[in-house]
Amino acid sequence: MTDNVFNYDKTDYEKPKLFMGEKQGLFDTINKHYPKVWEIYKTQKSLDWDENEFDYTSCNADFKKADRSTYDMMIKTLAWQWEADSVASRNIAPVLAPFITSSELWAAWQRISDNEVIHAATYSEIVRNSFDDPSVILDEILRVEEAHARLSRVIKAFDEAFTASHEYALGQIPNNQDTYNKVFMMVVALYCMERIQFLASFAVTFAICDTGMFQPIGKAIQKIAQDELEVHAELDKVVLQLEMQTERGRTAFEQCREDIEAMIEEVIDSEITWIEYLFSEGRELVGMNADRLAAWTLYCAKDVYNTLGLSTDKYNFPQENPLRFMEKWLNISKTQASPQEQDIAAYKVGVLQRTDEGVIFDDDFF
Repeated sequence: MTDNVFNYDKTDYEKPKLFMGEKQGLFDTINKHYPKVWEIYKTQKSLDWDENEFDYTSCNADFKKADRSTYDMMIKTLAWQWEADSVASRNIAPVLAPFITSSELWAAWQRISDNEVIHAATYSEIVRNSFDDPSVILDEILRVEEAHARLSRVIKAFDEAFTASHEYALGQIPNNQDTYNKVFMMVVALYCMERIQFLASFAVTFAICDTGMFQPIGKAIQKIAQDELEVHAELDKVVLQLEMQTERGRTAFEQCREDIEAMIEEVIDSEITWIEYLFSEGRELVGMNADRLAAWTLYCAKDVYNTLGLSTDKYNFPQENPLRFMEKWLNISKTQASPQEQDIAAYKVGVLQRTDEGVIFDDDFF
């Protein structure tokens, strides 16, 4: 009997590997060797929400009255965010599935993949509700070639892992270090996208929303930013830290170190190039300029370098947050309005905790 669907001969329940260990059998919550991964899964579960929770109809009027710079910046930013989340929603769990051999990690990434669908659907709903003819805007978004270029290095790592995933599932490539290295590189690429690129992109959206325009879009993307920073990027970070404690992970890091450093630099440089393009052709944004946005990008990238224990002389990393206004947008409770003013965004589900287990009540209700 094949062990691809259920591994009846599994013997490593007491200590499964995150990747490329024995294939999975019972979904196991008895043995939890990766409690932080399980905690992240639970956090994502508690943050569940829906793409239709916000009423974007007021954004139709905002786009019509916005100056050309603001209009272009919002459209170009939405173009990349929509494209990136479309990639993430289709590739994280499906590509990594054949490699994952931990119940906790599978639970976390399949939940995050579901959440990425919400993110992608949110951008789609924003466009559907914010324009008289969404198809025209869809065409406009797909023509932003500079947005496609931002994703090129990340997509390359995803594509290599995609091919390896299918070959590995079919038994066409072995369970060896070379195969593992492709998985490791995809996780690094995912971390770069979610910790650097998404955070850089959100800064543009929130700077525009800080002017008072596009508030429903701001609230929706604030939920997306919370997911990306508190859950998605955090899982990438934890997985990399755990794997770098293993022999295979340390070997992957050493064998791929030059490629990893090149990838991070390519991601940062592509962001800097994007920022220069965004503020070209006379485009301006109140409270933001290219230098401040570039500094924010480097501030976010510093965490990736620190996580991997890397250093570089190429960039001058800011010691303090260069965009203070981002703190209120990344902390939903700081921007919480009353329900009468606008749709609320700060909530969690399934977070009630029982304190009466084992207690016998002797009250007489009759």
